[in-house]
Amino acid sequence: MAKLDEIAELLTEELKNFEHSVNRMEKLKEFLMGYKVSADTADIDYLLKGYNDTQKKVVEEQNKLLAKVIYHTKKSIAFPKWAVKLFLGFLVIVLLILGYAIFQISSITKKEQTAFSRGENNAVRHFEQFMEENPEAGALYEEWRNPKDKK
Repeated sequence: MAKLDEIAELLTEELKNFEHSVNRMEKLKEFLMGYKVSADTADIDYLLKGYNDTQKKVVEEQNKLLAKVIYHTKKSIAFPKWAVKLFLGFLVIVLLILGYAIFQISSITKKEQTAFSRGENNAVRHFEQFMEENPEAGALYEEWRNPKDKK
């Protein structure tokens, strides 16, 4: 029986502790039910406003850059690859012809000098031959060349 009394006493004590815990929970529940929680979003609003401002600046910069790209794209001219290759081919041909013409022009003076020398030699030979065939013409020429009477 002593054990039964002891168990009953323990159960009574446990019930008092449980009742005490339930009372505390009820008080806490009443406190929490009466407690008003207000949501303060000022910090979040400040952060979102700052983020929004930076995003607006970034979007404005991107719009300016895009406007520049569009402007330059509209002013640019695109040529087909075959047209560029054809133009470069013509340019190379023109430069080759121009180089050859310059080479030929630079060699004209040499050709003229050679032709002049040949012509001069031919003329001298012709006159020498003429003078040999006509001695009286040679005497007249010498007389004309070296006049005896200088006035």
